Amino acid sequence: MQEVLRRYIQAVNDCDGAAAKAAVAPGFLTRLSWTRPLSLRLMPTKEMCQPPAVRLEVTMLARLFNMATPEVTLSDGYFRTIGLAGGDQAGRVSIAFVRHLGAWKVFQLRFQPANFEPPYYPVEPATSRMAPGKDGWIALGAEAFQDAITPGWPKSWVVENGVFHALPVLPARSLRTRDTFRSFEMEFEWKTSPKGNSGVKYRLFYLSQTPALGSDGAGYEYQVADDNGDPGAIGHPVERTGALYNQLAPKGAEPMPVGEYNRSRLVVRGRHSEHWLNGVKVMEFDAESTPPESPILLQHHESEFWFRNLRVRRLE
Repeated sequence: MQEVLRRYIQAVNDCDGAAAKAAVAPGFLTRLSWTRPLSLRLMPTKEMCQPPAVRLEVTMLARLFNMATPEVTLSDGYFRTIGLAGGDQAGRVSIAFVRHLGAWKVFQLRFQPANFEPPYYPVEPATSRMAPGKDGWIALGAEAFQDAITPGWPKSWVVENGVFHALPVLPARSLRTRDTFRSFEMEFEWKTSPKGNSGVKYRLFYLSQTPALGSDGAGYEYQVADDNGDPGAIGHPVERTGALYNQLAPKGAEPMPVGEYNRSRLVVRGRHSEHWLNGVKVMEFDAESTPPESPILLQHHESEFWFRNLRVRRLE
């Protein structure tokens, strides 16, 4: 079903009306609350896509499957528009899938744009860029990060000798880069405590915070965890180290033992993304849209975790 949704959104973004119609069920419904142009764009026609039509893309990610039967599945997730006149939109989307002629199809999309009042916050492009070194890489030290929501530094993290240490305390506030990126390559090393869980998030839809749980962001996630101790990783391949969290499981991933550092690499080049672990490519996929401008986020997941030797370079 995730692949069906991805094919549909990609067809919409590519102005491929035939492919879009092939991915949806008869009676396909879209519920939008703010703009008719986006409604039209979600079922493209040749007339709409001829120049000088304004290019508008939609990126979307199914997050949780709330109800599943042999014939109907209900899911929720995130969406974000790219290039919408008057400013991009982001928020939650409800998705209904139905089985039609033996195959899953998208039946309904119900969009709920965020008002961007607490607990939701927009993802905005940085006003300045960090300068790379002569080799093109940007070293990501403590000065490159802030709390996911506020400009300050959260008490749930300390940096010692260049090592980012997530403390096992609440509220679990994540870190985000002050700079923002589209296509990029990132390298980082990490280790976990027993049963630990964290992630590096990119292609963010929006940021969020709650008083009890802290700050975080909704987006694509390179998952890192104790695969033999974290309950999610034990029970679900899509929650193991190197996975595109809750979407695609890694292949050939061999994390180091708990307490030893791993080497990870994340490549986002237009629609194509790759996850690497200890020199092995364990995941690659093509997203349905070009990457939106967004920060990179180090998730605090309440467990003790360490990151070091973080660096990034732009591929634009």
